Amino acid sequence: MRNPFILLTLLVSTSGMAASLHSGIYESLKLAVSPQGKITGYYSETLGVGVTRTCAFSLAGEVSAKGDAKIASWSSEVMPGHLAATADGVTLTVPGGQSHDGCVNAMLPMINDGLPLSKTRDTAWQSLAQVRTERLYFYRQPDEKTRRKAFVVQDDVVGVQQTQGEWTQVEYVNDEGKSTTGWVKSEALAPLMPPAS
Repeated sequence: MRNPFILLTLLVSTSGMAASLHSGIYESLKLAVSPQGKITGYYSETLGVGVTRTCAFSLAGEVSAKGDAKIASWSSEVMPGHLAATADGVTLTVPGGQSHDGCVNAMLPMINDGLPLSKTRDTAWQSLAQVRTERLYFYRQPDEKTRRKAFVVQDDVVGVQQTQGEWTQVEYVNDEGKSTTGWVKSEALAPLMPPAS
């Protein structure tokens, strides 16, 4: 005969082990989750060779007490959606998400009911931001004298790791998965936020 106390203990101790949302790269989705539970994300997928089609949109939301998130996603139009953690990644749901700019021919219709995305990389991002200047150089330290050759360009999306005064430490991951980390001037970044309604 099985001990019902042990079974009950196992059920209670594993019930809190549900998957939770964490910063990382989930296939075509870059996701940042702050310690306060704020979520920012950027989905970008390019299909084709020669002639390509690109689907790209941003998202933001807040982690709920259940560990999932209601989100707002946008390119030119804001659409509501949902983001939930799974054992190996996340499920992104945006009903009508194929109507985001460029997505009709590049995104699977599964976005309407839940697009599963596997985690490909962990990150330490607190948020995501978009580059506002034509060219933004990386610095080794938060100091003008430490400028590097590496830079990002206007509209690139970077993962924010920390901010110190006028400087922000960011990581940029290109389409091939190559990462560049360094300090940039904070004034040249815009947080990913849905447009005002």
